[in-house]
Amino acid sequence: MEKVPNEILIQILEKCDTADWIGFRATSTRNHAVGSYVLGKSQTFDFRHYNDHCHYGICRCLNVENDEKINGTNLNPTKMINFMGFLPSLRKIVLADLSCVLTMSDMIKLGKSVPNVQKVVVIQNENKKWLGNDVLMGLTYFKSLVKLKLDGWEPTTITRRGCASRIEAIPQSTLRKLINFHIVCRQETVSKVLRYIIDNEVIMAKCVKAKFNVRLSSPDIPHLILKFIEFHPKIQKIHFNGFLFTTQEQVQAFYDHLLNLPQLKTVRIENCSVIERIEHALQRKFLDALRKRGIKFTNLVTSLRHGY
Repeated sequence: MEKVPNEILIQILEKCDTADWIGFRATSTRNHAVGSYVLGKSQTFDFRHYNDHCHYGICRCLNVENDEKINGTNLNPTKMINFMGFLPSLRKIVLADLSCVLTMSDMIKLGKSVPNVQKVVVIQNENKKWLGNDVLMGLTYFKSLVKLKLDGWEPTTITRRGCASRIEAIPQSTLRKLINFHIVCRQETVSKVLRYIIDNEVIMAKCVKAKFNVRLSSPDIPHLILKFIEFHPKIQKIHFNGFLFTTQEQVQAFYDHLLNLPQLKTVRIENCSVIERIEHALQRKFLDALRKRGIKFTNLVTSLRHGY
């Protein structure tokens, strides 16, 4: 290995993930320099790679007495944030399956340590809660953030002594900066986010791509999504998954709102249904309008009674 030129080592490391680069740095002084160089070029950091790597320096090693706990699976937020200094080219962070509770203070420090990050992905498993209260408020400190994906996030109700209860929310300043907004959550969460945007008149003027994936739809979703479309005429690509409409009139209004988007280029409709029968003429009219404008599309809303 000592005779292998640095250029070859760099090419090999570029085929590996960031966790391997971190381990490689610890093997020798020379490899530390090579590994640090490759780390400095890295543009993506996924915390899911580090749950089993306590020796990589960003975990809090634990003395455990049973086999159910493994050394290093308790991530140290402070070390995690400090480690970001090795990644000056970072553009994307994936926060998922953290083995510690991430607080709003931790998120603020993380945002300050990665001034060039443009995309943040937050994934929370229903069986493993690691997001602390109001943690998304820390997104305000990600100064270059323009793309946000939330998967499995469930806003909680915050109650403090002497204050009225409130529901967690995404910072308005963050929403207004977003170019790409993607949310994959249960129906209550999607409804709360859309209602928050509409009630507070949060205009995401820069948003050109939006994706809403609902695991179980609710009656207020169609109305809220129509309002969202009205608020954001610059949308170019939009994706809906799992929506349930009650009447054909709701579907027609949905189609009309999509066609009223002047810059629309792509519309994806997946697993969206309507309870009532839907007329073939309505589907054909929508299809013809999409094709006439050259808009890319996948499926249509289908009827639960007769299909299409």
